[in-house]
Parts: sequence; C-alpha cells; structure tokens
Amino acid sequence: MDIVREGKLTFGRDQVVTSSHAAKNFGEMRRRAKEEPLYVSDRNDGIDTVIVDFDTFEALAVELENFRVQRLYDTAAIRLQEGDADLTRQPVGLAEVLGEKSYAEWLSLDADAIADKDLFE
Repeated sequence: MDIVREGKLTFGRDQVVTSSHAAKNFGEMRRRAKEEPLYVSDRNDGIDTVIVDFDTFEALAVELENFRVQRLYDTAAIRLQEGDADLTRQPVGLAEVLGEKSYAEWLSLDADAIADKDLFE
C-alpha cells in the first residue's frame, strides 16, 4: 500500500477515527491498525496521532535507521572528496584533536586490558 504519493500523505476516509471513538474502542483500533494505519483526529487540532501495528512500526524504525546510517556515509564520502580536492589541506594530529590530557590518557590505555570476546558482546 503506497501511502505517500508525490510527496503527500494519502489515506482513505475510513482510516480517520475520532479520538473519542479510538479511546472507547481501542481493541477495535488495534485490530484495524494491523491491516492499515489509522489516523486519529482531534475535534480542534485535526489529525494528531497515527496508530500502526508493531510490525509496521518496526519496519519504519529500521528503515529510518538505515537511512540515517547511509546519510552519515554519504556525508563522510562528500567530505573526503572535498578534502582530497583541497590542495591547501593540512593534516591535524590526534593530540591536537583530543587535547593533550585526553591524548595522554589514550596513550596510556592497555589494548589488552579487555579480552576481544568481551569487546564484541
């Protein structure tokens, strides 16, 4: 079911329920939301809540996180390209980035203090 067309949210009139009806018939709303999203309308504010089943919500959350990660990678790639193209770019040392105190702490870390199996739990 495509609910977004040309950048606009589309849905049928039968998917809009009043907040009072949703409150009084929440079991029915849960059952209906398994089939398609329900849009809860407040008398004064219009639609302010959407009811979806958990599988739909989970899929949306996973897709959003995937887009966030991809956006991070895309931003990093653009910055790397820009940096490679800048002939005046100068390297910055880790001590300068972290600050002398944090850099000294980083140097004193024992890489073997935590077993590898504990790092990846």
